[in-house]
Amino acid sequence: MSARGQVVKAMAVIRRPRDGALLVSEHDDPAPFHRPLGGHVEFGEYAIDTVRRELLEEIGQPLAGVRLLGVLENIFPWAGSLEHEIVFLYAAAFADEAAYEIDEQPIRDEEPGRTRVIWRPADAVSPPLYPQGVTALLQATGQ
Repeated sequence: MSARGQVVKAMAVIRRPRDGALLVSEHDDPAPFHRPLGGHVEFGEYAIDTVRRELLEEIGQPLAGVRLLGVLENIFPWAGSLEHEIVFLYAAAFADEAAYEIDEQPIRDEEPGRTRVIWRPADAVSPPLYPQGVTALLQATGQ
C-alpha cells in the first residue's frame, strides 16, 4: 500500500433545529457511508474560511454562527493507498432558515448523480459516519 500524503480538511456540523438531524453527504464507494459537508483547506486559507467557501460551492448556502468544535486526525486505507487526514470540525447554522426545509440535493461541484446531500436522523448508527471520531466529538461537545 502506497502513501498519498497528508490532507487538511474543514467540515461543518449542521443540525436541523426541528429534529436534530445532521446534514451529510451520502457516499457508496466502496460501501455506504456519510460525512459532514466540507473539503480541502487550500494553501494560505484558514480552515474557518474553507468551511464557509465549501458550503457555498457545494450547496449554495451561506453559514452563520460558525465555531470550532475540535480537530480529528485519521490514518486509513483508501483506494489502494494510505490516507492521512486532519479535519477541523465546525458547528454551524444556515444563514437562511429556509435551507433547513430542503430534504435532499446534489453537490453542485461534482458530476451529477455521484453524491447527494441528505439529513441523517439524529439517532442513526448506520451507515457509518466519518471521519472516525466525529460521533464521539459531537457527543462530547453536546452537538
